[in-house]
Amino acid sequence: MKIYDYWSSLFWLMLSIAVCAESLRLGIGTLGNPGMGFMAFGTSALLGILSLVLLISAIFRNQKTKSTNLLFGRVLWKRIILVLISLVIYAKLMPLLGYLISTFLLMNFLFWIVRGQKWWWVLVSSFLTTLISYYLFSKWLSGQFPDGIFGF
Repeated sequence: MKIYDYWSSLFWLMLSIAVCAESLRLGIGTLGNPGMGFMAFGTSALLGILSLVLLISAIFRNQKTKSTNLLFGRVLWKRIILVLISLVIYAKLMPLLGYLISTFLLMNFLFWIVRGQKWWWVLVSSFLTTLISYYLFSKWLSGQFPDGIFGF
């Protein structure tokens, strides 16, 4: 795993340097008056810091056991495919059903099928997740969500 961490951290470090340079070209502005490249610069700087931490830890890590697993040997492909399909269906149903209903259905699916939670926990956590995300993004941040055929 040390070699994977080494090369992936180098890749992300180079990408963050390129994005930081382009953000500076666009102009980052100030905190009070951010420019076009402000957000890209901040996120790529954070990515660069995290990739540096990973690179340093990969260089100084002692690798005593040799891993014989393949890169994607333990990945649960069924869950990944189910999540991707559910996100595509969610994106298609949101304009029709609206944010609240489609998000509630998506959370039910993800908590029940993918995570295997109990039905009462699925309903409570789906309801709370939908409600909190709606009030956070729609009411507090003034985002606009589709109302759907039921008007909510």
